[in-house]
Amino acid sequence: MHMKKRYPMLNIKSVTFVVVFIISVSFLFIFIDELQNINVGLNFNADNAHDHVVNQTSIGYRIPGTNESRDCTNYFVAEFQDIDVNFNYTLHNFTIHSTSCQNALFKLNMDEKNIIVLGAHYDSRARATKDPNPLNRNIPIQGANDGASGCAVLLELARVFNQIKDNLSCQIWFVFFDAEDQGSDSGGYGMDGWNWCEGSQKFVSEIDTFYNSSVEYFQCMLLLDMVGGVNLQFIAEQYSTSSLLDELFDVGRQLGYNAEFPAYRSSNSILDDHVAFINLGIPSADLIINFWNNPSWPYHHTVNDDITSISKHSLEVTGKTIEQFIYNYYLNVSLNYYKGNFPWVSDLNSLGTEINILIGILCGIIGVSVFISYLSHKEKIRTHFQKYKDKRKS
Repeated sequence: MHMKKRYPMLNIKSVTFVVVFIISVSFLFIFIDELQNINVGLNFNADNAHDHVVNQTSIGYRIPGTNESRDCTNYFVAEFQDIDVNFNYTLHNFTIHSTSCQNALFKLNMDEKNIIVLGAHYDSRARATKDPNPLNRNIPIQGANDGASGCAVLLELARVFNQIKDNLSCQIWFVFFDAEDQGSDSGGYGMDGWNWCEGSQKFVSEIDTFYNSSVEYFQCMLLLDMVGGVNLQFIAEQYSTSSLLDELFDVGRQLGYNAEFPAYRSSNSILDDHVAFINLGIPSADLIINFWNNPSWPYHHTVNDDITSISKHSLEVTGKTIEQFIYNYYLNVSLNYYKGNFPWVSDLNSLGTEINILIGILCGIIGVSVFISYLSHKEKIRTHFQKYKDKRKS
């Protein structure tokens, strides 16, 4: 018996399902949080962090080489000794353009071999080069957000982590960088002839003197810069190790900070203190805002970068996100099934908000076009198969 070869009809439901699936995946891949934070209480106190911002700005202008700069590092030492009188610290002295500068390094859990670096710069800019009032452009800024906010978060995190240090399986470095913010912007130099991030570059160039490279090793570096201003919204900083920065965004979003860690985020390459660590091969991420064109925070390098621009909520968002990140990996708790991006080897530049939107739209258009094309040819397809069937019968 001769068997007829069957040619199955295309099923409109099947095609619809495939098209809808393609469209859904195209739009949803940006929004899916794959990582799940471990369930643990967070103890970061935004009031304490805010007090640290107030205290730094009260010291005065922390311009490299000034008495106020030294008073600021002395303040850090006093605060760490208040946490623990035996807190290990090193004052790293160096010179830029004949100016004496000083980084400050504090170490927690020195018995652990794997090191997490948490960093921020403490110097404030010597000139308000972007102030809308030309009369202000040669006077210093307080640097409440640009400098003091990141340091304030580090100080509060040190208090929090010290309380549970015996349950943390990592060594944590708290590094306060000098001489970060004196380079040239659109209005000129903060200090004539200075470059950006002088302090972190000096620190990394001498980093072998701060640890035993035969037994200790770095796992990542997290930089906090301008993290306490009102209307906080972090960007996809492009020098950062993408898998590490993406994980910080996932951690923050799972804490409910969706506005501060937006799914669609601006992107830019910011020369900041993390770049020296990147160049050393250490996975690093910079939590930083859009400071160059941001109506929500227009105070960058102006005299208005003062305590009135600081938000306790922003400090809390930053502090609790870093606290949760550390706990996800290094808190000794039972039933910890956290799966992150460690060891953060993937480093792909973000496509940015506009391109992500464009990709989603294009995928949607392609999917819809396929669906419409199928509908428009449906009758032709059926007619073709019907003629084939009729011919076989005859």
